[in-house]
Amino acid sequence: MVNDAFYVLMAALYVGSVLAAAGISLKTGFWREEETRKYVHVSVSFTAFIIAYCISSPLLRLIGPVAFIFINAYSGYKTKARLGGLLLYPVSLALLAVAMNLGIISQSVFVTSILVMGLGDGGAAVVGMRYGTHRVGSKTLEGSLAMFIVSFVLIILSCETWYWALLSASLITVVEALSPHGWDNFSVPVSAALLLEVL
Repeated sequence: MVNDAFYVLMAALYVGSVLAAAGISLKTGFWREEETRKYVHVSVSFTAFIIAYCISSPLLRLIGPVAFIFINAYSGYKTKARLGGLLLYPVSLALLAVAMNLGIISQSVFVTSILVMGLGDGGAAVVGMRYGTHRVGSKTLEGSLAMFIVSFVLIILSCETWYWALLSASLITVVEALSPHGWDNFSVPVSAALLLEVL
C-alpha cells in the first residue's frame, strides 16, 4: 500500500509537470493552443504504465483517472471549453482500468489501448494540422495515415502477429476517422481493447 501511494504521488507529480509545461508554452507562445493540448494528450497517456505495472491496488488505480474527470470538468467549465473530449479521455482511462482490475483485459492491453489513443490520436491531429491537404469530412488522409502507423507499431510491439496488428490498426483508424469530435478519446481505446483482448 505504501508503494502504491508512492506511485500515485509520482503519477500526480508527472501530470502536474506536464500541465505546468503546457501552461508555460501557452503563455510564451512556444506552441499554439491545439499543439499544447495534443502535447498534454500524448504525455498523460504514459501514466498507463504506472497504473498497470506499478500500482497494485484496484482502488488506487482509479484515483488518478477519477480525479481527472472532476479536474477536467472544472477546467472546462472555467475556460468555457467543450467538455466532450476533455471528459471522455479520463472516462476511458477509468473504464479500462476497471476492466483491467476485473481481469477482462490484461495489463499490456490496457497500456497499448491507452497509448493508441494518446500517441495515435495525438499524432494524427498534429500531422493532419501541419501536413494534411486531403480532407475526408473533418479528418485528413495524412492524419489517418499517422494514426494507422502509430497504432500498427504499438500493437505489433505488444507481441501481436503482423497480420492481426495490420487488421486491428486498420479498424482502429476507421473508428478514429468516423468518430465525432472528442468521441475518439473514448471510441479509440475501447475499440483497441476489444480488438486486442475480447475478440
